[in-house]
Amino acid sequence: MTTVLGWLRGLFAVGMLAGFYVVAFTLLAADAALVGFTLWGMVEFPSQAGNWSLALGGSIPAASALLYGIGTVSRTEEPPPDAVFLRRADAPGLWRLVEELSGQLHTRPPTRIYLTSQANASVSEDARLLGFAVGERTMNLGVPLLLWLKPEELRAVLCHELGHYAGRHTRFGAITYRGAASLRSTLFRLRMTAQSDQGRVGYAWLYQAAIGSYAWMYLRLSLAVRRRQELEADAEAAAVVGPEVTARALRAVHALGITWAGFESRYLRPVHRLGFVPEDVFEAFAAMVGDPPVRERMAELRAHPVELDRSPLDSHPPLARRLALIEALPATPPRTVAEEGPLIAETSPVTRVQRKMLGESGHSATALPRAAWADLAAEAFAIELASLLLDAASDTQALARPTLATVLGQLERGQQTELTRRLTDAPEPEEQLTEALYALTGQALAGAGRARWVLSWTQGYLLDCPRDPRGRLDELVAAAARDQAAVPALRGELARLGLDIGAPVPLALRTVAAPAGPTTARRSTRSASNLVVQELARQRTVGKVTMGAVAVAGVVWGIALFGSDSSQPYTQSYQLPTAAVSMYTAWPSYPDLRPTPSYTARLPVPIMTGPILQVTPSLSIHIHFVVRGDTLSAIACDYGTSVADLQQRNDMGKRTELSVGQMLLVPAKGEGSGIVAADCR
Repeated sequence: MTTVLGWLRGLFAVGMLAGFYVVAFTLLAADAALVGFTLWGMVEFPSQAGNWSLALGGSIPAASALLYGIGTVSRTEEPPPDAVFLRRADAPGLWRLVEELSGQLHTRPPTRIYLTSQANASVSEDARLLGFAVGERTMNLGVPLLLWLKPEELRAVLCHELGHYAGRHTRFGAITYRGAASLRSTLFRLRMTAQSDQGRVGYAWLYQAAIGSYAWMYLRLSLAVRRRQELEADAEAAAVVGPEVTARALRAVHALGITWAGFESRYLRPVHRLGFVPEDVFEAFAAMVGDPPVRERMAELRAHPVELDRSPLDSHPPLARRLALIEALPATPPRTVAEEGPLIAETSPVTRVQRKMLGESGHSATALPRAAWADLAAEAFAIELASLLLDAASDTQALARPTLATVLGQLERGQQTELTRRLTDAPEPEEQLTEALYALTGQALAGAGRARWVLSWTQGYLLDCPRDPRGRLDELVAAAARDQAAVPALRGELARLGLDIGAPVPLALRTVAAPAGPTTARRSTRSASNLVVQELARQRTVGKVTMGAVAVAGVVWGIALFGSDSSQPYTQSYQLPTAAVSMYTAWPSYPDLRPTPSYTARLPVPIMTGPILQVTPSLSIHIHFVVRGDTLSAIACDYGTSVADLQQRNDMGKRTELSVGQMLLVPAKGEGSGIVAADCR
């Protein structure tokens, strides 16, 4: 049954991927036909070519974005950027455990194991022939799981991942995943093209609507299959290690993942941008996990797992549903697995993971002992907020930099609302003001040697003031931020602590000897997403190619126009300006003002005895471009016609409003209707 289900899923994956090709190439074929017809008309009937430059210049950027997205379908999935290949000699215990569990699940073990920095695990397979032939298998395993999961919980995680192999999920899952990645990449490029100057004509918007509709269907169908596969892998793990251990492992991974993500985003990366990192990242994380308030929070996450911001496009079912299905299974005794010695014999792979993880940002950093790094992190966070509050309190007319006395003076005058508005536009701004005032007051005390900052894993930073053991300063700061009447009490407490509030507040790191300067994080040259940078570079290249193509087509059109037969009637006495293609200049948007062209067919001339009078139809039409100050009545006077005639020619109804740059069809001077307003004479 599993084999049949796997083949059916394979056919489904291949069919969905083929549908993407069909939709994409249908759009490209239609676009190519339109451009071909336009170029053919430009050569055959050069005087009636119309806006060929818009058709050509508008299709190239949109078609290139679509083709570039299609090109990503065939690319193989790369390991994470911080992945380190784990040799068998480096971790014989882990390799042995994985192979034994694979045997119990009756599936082939992975041929490659990579260590990553994420608190997660995944498997993939480089299947050939669109997934119908087996290929190399890869397992990615996060170092936090190896270091902080219990042995039985780690076995459950490994069984879950190997269960994907046993259910043949990865054979065709790679196709589905790459198809989804290609759709997202294509939509991203089409969206950027549509929003740039290259997409003003509308082709990119059309492509985006068509591909977006297919992506909506593709992702919902394919992700529904992937969610079902996760439940099947949970069942495989429960059959080997038991439902209780499997559910406990899911809860542990959930809590560990949230804690690790908070450590990275709140502490590691911000301080790294300042140029400092801990000597051992995982040792610093161990200190966070060992903090009693953090342990309580993790225990709460394990007992009551909460998933926020879930989306219909999530690849995993809700954790609550997974746990309910696992815990509903009948209890089974776990199959024992022999374990001898540590899973990883050498620490060098873990060290290399840390080095690659920190090297992603592209700039060097100073490694500090964990305690020194923690003190620096606390001080940096406080200085950042203190600097923001001083900037909000600064007066553009004053030359001196504001101090704590400046801020307290504004609060004492009841300017809390104005100060808060200049400080932040985040939700709960009053709390932001209280936090910033606490940071500024503490930094003034720390700069004067009256206190020091210490890192708090739950609050970010705390002020250690020996002369304020009861923390009375916290209450006074909060009261002063809310009420101007409480500011004198804060002034008195600071005077008691021996602080000169009028002295400049130091805004440079003092914890380490290394020159850090102001702690406002240095902006990395890679602050913009690599994908965005690459797409902008691609658009610049496409813009140059488009300009070249339009220029070449313009030369061909000019030659064809010069050599065209003058006996062919011109159905247009005007020529629309050729749009220049540039990603920095918007395409001019012309309304459909051209009359329907009428071509005179060349037929054999019959022999006739009588004279023939040939009348060549002519249409004398001119265009007036509206400039500032023009009115419809003034234009009617200039061209010897009436407002009603202009409204009829331009399909304006009863409207008289005009906009600068608007084109109006007008009669040639002297050929108007002759019905003009009285005030024109």
